[in-house]
Amino acid sequence: MHKWLLICLPVFAHADIGAISEVRGNGEIIRENQSDKLLAELALDIFSNDDIRTGNGRIAIQFIDDSVIRLTEHSKVIIDKFIFDPNPEKSELALSFIKGTGRFVTGKLKRIKKENIKIRTNSATIGIRGTDFTVSVDETGRSLVILLPNSDGTASGEITVTTFAGTVVMNQPFQATMVTVAESAPTKPVVLENLTLDFID
Repeated sequence: MHKWLLICLPVFAHADIGAISEVRGNGEIIRENQSDKLLAELALDIFSNDDIRTGNGRIAIQFIDDSVIRLTEHSKVIIDKFIFDPNPEKSELALSFIKGTGRFVTGKLKRIKKENIKIRTNSATIGIRGTDFTVSVDETGRSLVILLPNSDGTASGEITVTTFAGTVVMNQPFQATMVTVAESAPTKPVVLENLTLDFID
């Protein structure tokens, strides 16, 4: 009995939080406490603290709450924390976009308290509420955030982009803001004309 408990405890402590749902080209996963990099493959389990990187390729990750992150070429994101609980008060999500471009589409996370969701870049923190948006981080650390619409053209939710110097709120389709450094305020949101979801994809 004691041996069975010793074997099973690590499994619960390191439960998977999602899996790779799409791979085009190449990518890799750097896992905590493992020296070898994992080749990104379809259905590969994803865990908290995974460091996910794309090369000349794209990766999509579907979490257990049906939220999805799609990473374009030469991107890097770290899953700092993911806790999904039937009680939204106990659920948490924290991601760090280090470089490249990612599109994030919420699933059941739209029910989670806004304060429990933290998506960070080198220069800003993004708060979300039932949202579809993209984040792009360039080699200098500048962050561009774009709120995307639902398929019917209506706003998919609301985003707050916060730095040490201020916060902006975005709630219109294709509204965008840019942050240069954490010490400066985000730019005043503007609606990007002539953009479509097909172009974003």
